[in-house]
Amino acid sequence: MSGLGFSSALTFTAEHQIFRKQARRFYETECVPQQEKWADAGMAPRAIWRRAGELGFLCPRVPASFGGAGADFLYSVILLDEQARSGSIAPVMSLHSDVVAPYLERYGSEAQKRRFLPRMVTGECVGAIAMTEPGAGSDLQGMTTTARRDGGDYVLRGQKTFIT
Repeated sequence: MSGLGFSSALTFTAEHQIFRKQARRFYETECVPQQEKWADAGMAPRAIWRRAGELGFLCPRVPASFGGAGADFLYSVILLDEQARSGSIAPVMSLHSDVVAPYLERYGSEAQKRRFLPRMVTGECVGAIAMTEPGAGSDLQGMTTTARRDGGDYVLRGQKTFIT
């Protein structure tokens, strides 16, 4: 039975079911007991991201050429389903795996893909979205924050009010 209720209409293979059991165990034993601690800290620690990467829970749809499993979307559905079932609010792997990674895969340069996707798969690099600003909310066209290259770094100017 699924926590979100939509999985029952989908066709899962034996491999999906094995993955589901692993995901359920991960959330129940490694995430749920830490939720209060992580909430107090305002974030899940880097160690849990790396652990999720070790278990193959990050960016499952990323192609093998970038370190991923090249899996189908049902693997992402399973992870969301099991996270919801467990009541775990962190880590927010779906944003990382199902929003940021596909944007990078689709719109990033080859150099960006080679640099970031393998590290996102392992949890060494965590993807995020910073798209709300004072006065603009989430109106992407109204944003004023800029990034200017300065040697090997970027200088950011502006404000963000919510970052996922």
